[in-house]
Amino acid sequence: MSEQSSQSIPAEDRVPVHPVLWIMVAVMVGFEVVFAAADTGWLPDWLGRSHFYYRFAFVDALFDHALGTRVLDFPVAPMDALRPHTLLTHAFLHGGWLHLALNGAAFLGLGHALVQTIGIARFLGIFALTAIAGALAFGFIAEAQGVMVGASGALFGMIAVITAWQERALRRAGLSRAPIWRRIAALVALNVFLAIGLEGMLAWEAHLGGWVAGWLMALVIRPRFGPFSQVPVDRAPDDRAAFDEAPREDLPDASRPASTLPPRS
Repeated sequence: MSEQSSQSIPAEDRVPVHPVLWIMVAVMVGFEVVFAAADTGWLPDWLGRSHFYYRFAFVDALFDHALGTRVLDFPVAPMDALRPHTLLTHAFLHGGWLHLALNGAAFLGLGHALVQTIGIARFLGIFALTAIAGALAFGFIAEAQGVMVGASGALFGMIAVITAWQERALRRAGLSRAPIWRRIAALVALNVFLAIGLEGMLAWEAHLGGWVAGWLMALVIRPRFGPFSQVPVDRAPDDRAAFDEAPREDLPDASRPASTLPPRS
């Protein structure tokens, strides 16, 4: 008679979400609260979405104008159009409550896992650099008339970091990396599907930029502990057993605890 195990992590062993992650999500939520209050007249118009988008969202037209590759219909000095802070601040703005809910949940899940693996300082570095890379990729590739907001460029960067770690672990163990290629194919298919479904309002360029930056950062930042050096969960049991018996040279210790136009996002 077989016995099915339903073990769970004891409450005392669970690691709480780092306060910095909650603060970052609170900033994202705070923007939407302010926008909603301005829309209902409880706050002045200058606190409305379009004003904040102009100041803090990434505006591709201004980016192109600053580089001299686009002429605007209104006078803006190139130095005034060059707003480097928006390369990062766009990640804290979203296109509405649904957009925020999806990105916020993914941010907390991925961020919590990464913080446990590399610490809060390295995580913040990954978040900032992948968000900036996503905005730069959007600026150089897209020809958008509206603004780009959302943390999804950084989210794809986080996924890329984890995927790169797992790819390296499988490669060093001499195991098939098919799960990695399937995951990447699924993400590409998802972006194609959403880009078509959202009729061009998906900032896939930011996803691509964040992904490339995350993969490159994973070559420099290695997991100090946690599950991301192990075989992905969809590996066959015999492959996982082979991995457990493979040499662990240089692998992390897996035994330690664990605008006025609609924005593109």
